[in-house]
Amino acid sequence: MTQDIDFALVEEKRPPIYTAMKYWGKKPHNIWGKYIDTYTSEDGFALDPFSGSAMSAFEAVKNGRKGIAFDLNPLTSFIIEVYATVFDRESFFNSVDLIISKIQSDPVYIKYYSHSCPKCGSSDAFAQHFKWDDGNIYEIGVFCSRCRERSLVSPSKHQKQLSEEMFTINQPRWYPSDMFYKSPSFSSSFLKNIGSSNFSDLWTPRNLYILSFIFDEIIKENNRNLQLQLLFGFIQSLHLCSKMCVPRRTAANRDFSTSWGRSAYICSKRQMEMNPLFLFKNNCIGKQSVQSALEGVVSYLGKVPKIEYIDKDFKKNQSTTADIIYGVIDINHITDYIADESISFIITDPPYGGLVQYLDLSQIWLIWLKKYDLKYASDINAEITVKKGFFGLSDYSMRFTKGIKNLYQILEPDGKIVFTFHNKDLMIWNSFLRSLSEAGFKVEKVIHQQNRRTGESNVANPYGTSASDFYIRCSKSSYVEKIKTTRDEFENFIIDRAVSIIHARNEPTPYQILFNGLLSEISKAGFNLDQFDENINYFLEKHIGDIFVIVSNNELFGNLWWLKDEFTDSENTVALSERVDETVLTLFMNKKELTLDEVLAEIFIKYPNGLTPDIKSITSYIEKYAYRSGSKWVYKG
Repeated sequence: MTQDIDFALVEEKRPPIYTAMKYWGKKPHNIWGKYIDTYTSEDGFALDPFSGSAMSAFEAVKNGRKGIAFDLNPLTSFIIEVYATVFDRESFFNSVDLIISKIQSDPVYIKYYSHSCPKCGSSDAFAQHFKWDDGNIYEIGVFCSRCRERSLVSPSKHQKQLSEEMFTINQPRWYPSDMFYKSPSFSSSFLKNIGSSNFSDLWTPRNLYILSFIFDEIIKENNRNLQLQLLFGFIQSLHLCSKMCVPRRTAANRDFSTSWGRSAYICSKRQMEMNPLFLFKNNCIGKQSVQSALEGVVSYLGKVPKIEYIDKDFKKNQSTTADIIYGVIDINHITDYIADESISFIITDPPYGGLVQYLDLSQIWLIWLKKYDLKYASDINAEITVKKGFFGLSDYSMRFTKGIKNLYQILEPDGKIVFTFHNKDLMIWNSFLRSLSEAGFKVEKVIHQQNRRTGESNVANPYGTSASDFYIRCSKSSYVEKIKTTRDEFENFIIDRAVSIIHARNEPTPYQILFNGLLSEISKAGFNLDQFDENINYFLEKHIGDIFVIVSNNELFGNLWWLKDEFTDSENTVALSERVDETVLTLFMNKKELTLDEVLAEIFIKYPNGLTPDIKSITSYIEKYAYRSGSKWVYKG
């Protein structure tokens, strides 16, 4: 009998196959792998209908299962096809070198990117980047191929003149001429700052010249494996040499790098124009590159996966010998391709309303890829999302509910489905829960899973939903009761559970932890109450003074919630922080030396969900009793 996963797991460092390609909201591979290994039968299929970066399919292969990876985003199919190629290092390096040498000898490249080395005086140097502020170049990063040094210099009068002359560059090769379509992703301010309504103006004329040159050389390659691999390096470079990348601040001490930091189309006054040829080489060879990813496929997965592409001619036939079945398939039509009750496990990270506009963002890559193969063209109107002026919450709910009903239809009777969810908008959360209920799924378990790799918003609030995911495990049920409650019943439920959460912790509690705990309770209880986020806040604040007291706190996550004396638990006198402290001490006394992951695993099991302290605080307990030695912590006693 399968032992359920009922507590948070520890996220591990990503292997090279998951670090090469940018994709938004990547999930912890080892945690998904553990779920797939636990809930997918040995001869069964693990399905992810919103597959994104295709990590779930690769984890299925690693764990000896078959994966089905569907997504409306053709980028998913491209990634799978690249990772299924046989990597010949020598041939790949030769192809990369040939493209680079051809472009480096091109007169346009020499004119606009050549530079003398300020350190050794060599003419074998090129601009690695140009930094702009309000339309003016103020700094150039120079790399010298002779002395191998990097330098930062102020632009000369000649360089400033070239930055104006580049608008006269003739573009002799194909480049995408797609227009920005109507979408809130392409705001009026963005279009104004870009100065155009064309995707091609995401790049400066000189960068567009080099990109089209690289792309043209790749298209000429006769070996399909090499074509896909070179294209993989190419698209990893596209966003990094666009106008959307901003120079890092001085304090970051990373003068020669940038990123597309936000999941949005932006064009600020400060820009970092990266040399596309440098990016192409670095994204093909070295760390976090095509080379590291494809060499990592065999070492991590154990083999190059066999793949089979699904289209209208391949329906309801899962007798394939392929390791991964994949395709650009809409969840609302998934029953046309997968037989009823044939999938043993489904795990997916569904669209959180309109939190991330995946297809819009992917156009920066897809507008090039579809020139190579039309199957990489996307249908933006089929996406399940909330998009102001186009798709409202009711559209999202209708499409999402239909899709979830389809998943119910193809899941085996005793199969499990796990959703991850973290949207802060509780109207979206309620819509999600309603869809589960209407489809016939029963929520078995809700686990609050902290993410170790966090962005700036998570640093500001380590307890927030953006710093974590809820893993919602469901099973099929012929009848799921939809609880209809009166306002008083719901209020009593909220207050009772809030008091219980604080009792269990026995210390003043951040609001977000309290809120996350209440979300879990509401999800399992099956409430069907609109706008319950507002009601939660209202009911909790209503009882400040008679049940709850607010404890001032200067930390970023705000004031803490505590109980009036008559509501505290007289039998529980040990605060959560003291219990965690004691647990860490006991671990080191018994084991003498431990890795951080080993400590986290014990804490996550012993203190699940609302009791789990944030990872940073656990580190402070470790530092109290142990010192670091390499990758381990050694007991001081």
